Amino acid sequence: MIFSGANERAALAICRSFARRDVPCSLVARPGADPLRRTRYHRWIEAARRVDTLDLDDMIDCVRTLTARHPGQALAFMPTAESINRLVLRHRRRFEQAGLAVTLVSETIYAAVSDKASLLERAASFGLLVPPLVESAVPAALPLVAKPRCEFAADGRKLYPELIHDAAALDAFLRHADRTQYFFQPYLDGASYYYLAHFDRDGTATFVYQRNLLQQENGKSIIAAELCGCPDVSTRERLTALFQGLGYHGYAMIETMELEGLHYLIEVNPRFWGPWSLADRAGFLPEAFTGYGRPLSGDIAGGRYLWLGGWLADWGHKRRPRIYPAARKLGLGDCLALLACDVHFKRDSLRIFFSEIVGALKSRLVHTSRPIKP
Repeated sequence: MIFSGANERAALAICRSFARRDVPCSLVARPGADPLRRTRYHRWIEAARRVDTLDLDDMIDCVRTLTARHPGQALAFMPTAESINRLVLRHRRRFEQAGLAVTLVSETIYAAVSDKASLLERAASFGLLVPPLVESAVPAALPLVAKPRCEFAADGRKLYPELIHDAAALDAFLRHADRTQYFFQPYLDGASYYYLAHFDRDGTATFVYQRNLLQQENGKSIIAAELCGCPDVSTRERLTALFQGLGYHGYAMIETMELEGLHYLIEVNPRFWGPWSLADRAGFLPEAFTGYGRPLSGDIAGGRYLWLGGWLADWGHKRRPRIYPAARKLGLGDCLALLACDVHFKRDSLRIFFSEIVGALKSRLVHTSRPIKP
């Protein structure tokens, strides 16, 4: 089962994988404008949350609804959203008592992988390169990346990295952010890769690799990417040792940056990620996250991913996506081929595709018509 309403591109790719192989799946919808309501998989929605916040009792009631509808069947949790994953792990016993099989690692191990500061410190002890710390966030140190030490603030707010390119942005950040919740690293302008990994309980590691082409401004979602060969064997071996040392099992998206021949670890997401359709093409089965089977060998040749709606969202708000080195080498034919790989330009999700176009046009008009402040 999937709690939908967040990370919908991953959820959509998971639904497609299940539909293709006749794997039963239930969705718990977010109240209001849940994107999956605009797809063919709206028929899989069997419960809906009552409130648009992560209310424990509300979510437990949804699980009970599903277990009542499917007596005698195991209901396996699919971890698609960080905030939901944390809540489920924090209240694991209650969810399991309601009938939800939670096969993730412990809350402690999950946090050790997901929280950026602790993960990078541990990674360095395994010989992985990490960007150096910047002790003093001053204009002379620009450009910088401000990274949250943990995924969530004490008040429950999700914290995001901030890319700081100039003195004005630095001043704004220092005035509005709680500096104690962040650490600083130099901004690296290199080639971006994802090591898409599955770690079995017996320590077996399976990898496929993704080269990123375009990313939304300020390090948000990936817009375009392609499958590729292993960026660096030594990094892969050290990552395997790191995750085995942590006792982690399940899927993980591991971001690295290559600059001048060196491969730096950036962060890890121990959950399903946005461009999951590429992992699906490479043979990664979603249910392997729950311990049911291992990833299969798939076809990586020509595997590409596009989220045109992500580019349009930046365009609508007059933001500039980040263009990675590999994207600068694409020809016209490559760009046209990318358009055919759009995650939403499929028969089962055309309503999302067109709604993103309309939404971007409206945003552009709003931002274009705003008067210039004196």
